[in-house]
Amino acid sequence: MRPTRGIVVGLDGSPAAAIALAEALEEGRRRAEPVTAVTAFPAAGSWADGDDSGADLPDPDRMAAAVREQAQRFADEARTPLSPELRDVPLAVRALPGSPAPVLAEAARDASLLVVGHRGRGPLGSAVLGSTGLRVLALASCPVLVVRPRAPGPDGPVVVGVDRSAGSAAALRHALDEGVRRETRVLAVTGIAPPPTTVGFRPLPGPTLAGVRDALRPRVERFVHEIVKEQARSRPVPHVDTVVRAEDPTMALVDVAEQLGAAVVVVGRTGHGALARWLLGSVAHGAVLRAPCPVAVVPPDPAPAADPDTPGSTGPTTTATPDSDGGHDDG
Repeated sequence: MRPTRGIVVGLDGSPAAAIALAEALEEGRRRAEPVTAVTAFPAAGSWADGDDSGADLPDPDRMAAAVREQAQRFADEARTPLSPELRDVPLAVRALPGSPAPVLAEAARDASLLVVGHRGRGPLGSAVLGSTGLRVLALASCPVLVVRPRAPGPDGPVVVGVDRSAGSAAALRHALDEGVRRETRVLAVTGIAPPPTTVGFRPLPGPTLAGVRDALRPRVERFVHEIVKEQARSRPVPHVDTVVRAEDPTMALVDVAEQLGAAVVVVGRTGHGALARWLLGSVAHGAVLRAPCPVAVVPPDPAPAADPDTPGSTGPTTTATPDSDGGHDDG
């Protein structure tokens, strides 16, 4: 399979895919990159599984041509109501044999972005991504944008989850790119999960949640500052605010995104060891399911993360925004 450069979007004929295609074309306009819509169909070997009737099997080339023709019609119909600027973005349609998630991940191996629609029907529709989408998030070697429905209106800031890990460093770098492309600020958000308060039935003495937050804030600020300083050496960077909240990390991201009408939420994909490629991470998974806007899931970056505790690394690049205990912080 020939990998595709530019932006790849999954296409399967669903309403979610039509929304994802529109978002992919918007990304193509913003990045000045072409878009390739990829649809998958069963590989020839799978047609014969369990079939001993001797019936003629579909010709693979004819099947690919028929699927591509259907996908092209769907793409043309989905583009018709869009603005002229989006209709002018170069768009190619490919039909490839295989299971959807591996096909999309392989097609996007050299892409700058893979776009997939958020899935789910019925009462739980807003909280279901779908098995294909989850597998794509685990398999993809490039950032994946999960397109969620959002309220109409002007875009707000880029909201990125940070926890001073290498994964969140990659997410922050991606968020800086997004801030420049969208001409908006970036909010780097850290949430603090409540510490245990008991062992069995006995109270466990220790710092309060607010105390942990206040102690962690300068370390998070240094981490963010070092990444911003590193990136500013070679390119423009947007204004960045740092928000540290006494709240579960997923809820901190979702709350800030909802309160400020975020343009996109950016999270890192976590995981270590042999199972790393299959681990999405609880915060990333929660953001994909709950965020009120598209969510970009960023794979680990080979570049080393900044040392959050490097002496003398503080500076004025980021702005720490104090918040009250358990309260909302506008950044």
